[in-house]
Amino acid sequence: MEKAASVMPNHATRSLFLTCALITLLTVPVAARAEEPTPAPPPPALVNRLPAFHDVAKANGAQLAALPAQGEALALFKTAIGPQLGLQDAAMTVGAKGLTSTMSRELLIADLTRAANELVRALAVWQLAQAAKDLNSTATADQRQAVQRQVEAQMTWLTEGTSLESALTQMLRLSSEPPTEDQIARLGGAAAHLQAWASETAHREWFRIYNWKDQVRQQRGLTRLCGTWQWSIHNHQNHREEKTSVIFAPPGTVSSNSPAEITVLGDSVYLRWETRAGVQEDSLLFSAEGQRLEGTFVNTAGGWGSITGKRTATCFNEGGGKPTVSPRRQHH
Repeated sequence: MEKAASVMPNHATRSLFLTCALITLLTVPVAARAEEPTPAPPPPALVNRLPAFHDVAKANGAQLAALPAQGEALALFKTAIGPQLGLQDAAMTVGAKGLTSTMSRELLIADLTRAANELVRALAVWQLAQAAKDLNSTATADQRQAVQRQVEAQMTWLTEGTSLESALTQMLRLSSEPPTEDQIARLGGAAAHLQAWASETAHREWFRIYNWKDQVRQQRGLTRLCGTWQWSIHNHQNHREEKTSVIFAPPGTVSSNSPAEITVLGDSVYLRWETRAGVQEDSLLFSAEGQRLEGTFVNTAGGWGSITGKRTATCFNEGGGKPTVSPRRQHH
């Protein structure tokens, strides 16, 4: 009995020790995990990188409401709208002074300017739509009059080339009526129509400006490619040699013999031809100061081989008769 009594405490002690050790082992990893830093969120997708047009319209509400009488839309794009929407390069280019006519054409300044003006106009419509939505039963007379004055001042500007006249006219009439449940609902409908147009236009023009530099690069590449080329084609499928002339039209001109797709990035040229016989893809490189093209082709008929091209005539503008100056003709 004495021996058994002396063993029991030791057994209980060992059990208690093992239990405490087990609890410690189970809890230490949890604590260690709790001290680990929170993993960084995944990089945002394109949809998460789109600017918050609503916030930009709200932040520049006073300036947008004053357009076009008290300022130019393009000036507001240069100083505020462009940088806030992540379009700094476009804002600086639109505002650049001393550009030659050739440089302006090469940088597509006319298209960029039109897109910038349209983007600002869309934000002005967005701001006006939000101001109209705020005209609820608690809106003051000053708020209603402010919306009326803005619609009247911007009517010509906002309706030029758009389908907004009906909604703006309805907004002008409803904002002058006493607030009722029906009046507020119809005013909200007119505002929703304006906001839908503003959202579609703002997104479209933002993407156009965002991709502007790629368009400039493509334009330069098409200008460089323009002209008449003599191609020597070797088809490894049947070991045949073929010589043909290929004419690339000036940028903006499409002929019946033009490739379905042309992509020029630096010295790399990708061409996709689509005919009744199938599809052919050419992968080429400029060489010899842009006077030669060398590369390979592959088509859906099983053909594949090499292409060697030599420029035989420069590019001519339709009607002008003057050769198009290549922006890459000089190398230093």
